[in-house]
Amino acid sequence: MLKIIKLPLFLSLVVLLTQCKPDPLPVLNLSASEVSVQNTNGTAEISVSSNDQWVTQITGSWLSITPTSSKGDAVVKITAQNNFTTSERSASVIFTMGQEGKKNYLRKIVTVKQSFSQLTIDKNYLDFEKDQGSVTVKITSNTSWTISIPSESSWITANSTSGSASADVIFTVSSNPGGDRTASIVLSYGDTLNTIKIFQKRAVNSPPAVISPIHPQNNLTDIPRILEFSWESAFDADYDQIKYQIELSESVNFPDGNSTFRFSTDTLRRYATPSLLKESTKYYWRVTASDSYGAKSISPVYNFTTGTKGGYSNGESRVAFFNTNGLIANEIVFVGDGYTIADFVDGGKFDQDMNEGIDAFFSVEPYKSYKQYFRVYKLAAYSKESGATQLDKGIQKETAFSTVFKGGSSMEADDEKVFKFVSDNVEGMEDTNPYYSGIQGKVQNTLIVLVVKEDRYAGTCWMFSDGRALAICPNSRDTRSNYHYKSIVNHEAGGHGFGRLADEYVTSANKDKTITDSEKTSLQNWVKYGFYPNVDLTSDLNNIKWKHFVGKAGYSVAAHEGGFYFTYGVWRPESSSCMIDNRQYYNTPSREHIVKRILRTAHNARVSEYVNGVLTPIPNDPYNLDEFVRLDVKKTEAGAQFYTKSFNPLTFNQLAPPVMVEVKH
Repeated sequence: MLKIIKLPLFLSLVVLLTQCKPDPLPVLNLSASEVSVQNTNGTAEISVSSNDQWVTQITGSWLSITPTSSKGDAVVKITAQNNFTTSERSASVIFTMGQEGKKNYLRKIVTVKQSFSQLTIDKNYLDFEKDQGSVTVKITSNTSWTISIPSESSWITANSTSGSASADVIFTVSSNPGGDRTASIVLSYGDTLNTIKIFQKRAVNSPPAVISPIHPQNNLTDIPRILEFSWESAFDADYDQIKYQIELSESVNFPDGNSTFRFSTDTLRRYATPSLLKESTKYYWRVTASDSYGAKSISPVYNFTTGTKGGYSNGESRVAFFNTNGLIANEIVFVGDGYTIADFVDGGKFDQDMNEGIDAFFSVEPYKSYKQYFRVYKLAAYSKESGATQLDKGIQKETAFSTVFKGGSSMEADDEKVFKFVSDNVEGMEDTNPYYSGIQGKVQNTLIVLVVKEDRYAGTCWMFSDGRALAICPNSRDTRSNYHYKSIVNHEAGGHGFGRLADEYVTSANKDKTITDSEKTSLQNWVKYGFYPNVDLTSDLNNIKWKHFVGKAGYSVAAHEGGFYFTYGVWRPESSSCMIDNRQYYNTPSREHIVKRILRTAHNARVSEYVNGVLTPIPNDPYNLDEFVRLDVKKTEAGAQFYTKSFNPLTFNQLAPPVMVEVKH
């Protein structure tokens, strides 16, 4: 009986021990976490090692797998649809087993990347002569492709029109019995199309028609030794592009050698001599017109005889006058834009306009009395077209320095090109003052006056903190003196460019307005670069910039509110000035500042009274106030009351404010 009781107890213990045995840990191992498949017929395999049931999920519709689930170990095959796009793509296969949130849950991800279709060709334009010929196009590809030749282009064949990898395709054209012919061959792969253009030259080609020279005309004499040749456009029955070559010789036979010059002008129908021709010499010239097939026609031979009159070559500089006082010359360069070769004959349009501008600059005090401290240059720059671009009128011109009338009186030019042209072509310029600025350059302390061959009232001075200045002055012939070219030179070149003066007028936009804080800051900042001696932000006559002239005999210097474009908060020294309405008068502080620059440059002293923004005495300063007063010829402006009584500054068309460029070193 006791044995019978012990047996059930033993069985119960066995069952209890069996129930307490822990579950095995979940296992889900993959052979890779990332696989790559080809762009076409792409497959891959993943080995799965597991000890339980697992399932999968796919994030990309272009992927399929088999099996999608299993229990235990398996090999999963991944298949990708063809990728005919031009971008790589990727998707994920997610393996999970167990229940999320439970200890038996596992999750593994395999990233599948598929390459994109690529196809390149080494040629996309095939040019054939008129005869039968073949050209090989190399196709580099990892995808299937097809070639489509238009049915109407039966004169073209290819040795292969389809493929699934790289290949050399040979295109062959038959002989051309007629005119030029073209075709577009389409090479497609996936959703991408490439085009191969095919051109075959015509069987028969007509040469260009014979052209006639235009200038200089036949048998002309006393021709300037610098000139521009021009000729008619050549007509071509086949509408080919025509290129020209001009020949110039002292012999009617145009022999090879030093006596014959040949110049290709491409498609241009004009040519300027690069240097002066010989005096009193008979020349012969003709033009050859050629098409792209090599067919030519030659114009009649014209002759002309030069005289003694010369001219400026492109980039030639001449000194208008030299300085006779001072160790260092105050240098100014007058250069033109929109002047063509015909303008550069000695005594011609260029000379006339530059001389007029120079005379205007030195007709006003203090430049008139200190002219002996200056060296002035005239510099020739050939433009292809006469005039200048005018945006507001829809006029485009191709000129040496790309001068632009922007609208109103605002102007701009390619200033860097101007500075480089001056630096490269003006010989003997002196700009060695070590005190002037942190960076030395040939045009650092030089005013450049860009005279624009356009009869229009406008003008803008580009002023740089490192000392450069470019005064753009169009050749206005306006009969009103304040709107004339000469007055523009006085305001832009004499006032802004050399004098570094501020405008003293009030704009219509700022009428009855007080100067803003930002404009105050700008004004004060430029003062520290040595600019704007003629305006101040205080009316206190004991502290104003020009206090040393207040009450001085012969002068009418005070504090007149209004200037620097605002009605209030800015004061100017006198009621009238060139910096208001372009009149030929610089007020007293302006004249003083101009004389300071002239004398300090001439005596190799520091020009600016500021060093790194700090007012600093100038050692051995050649400027002396008493001497300035003694030599100051025009102490007041005779027409000063004109501004206050009969002149309305708001109806006068003022010149545009200068463009101030702060150069960071």
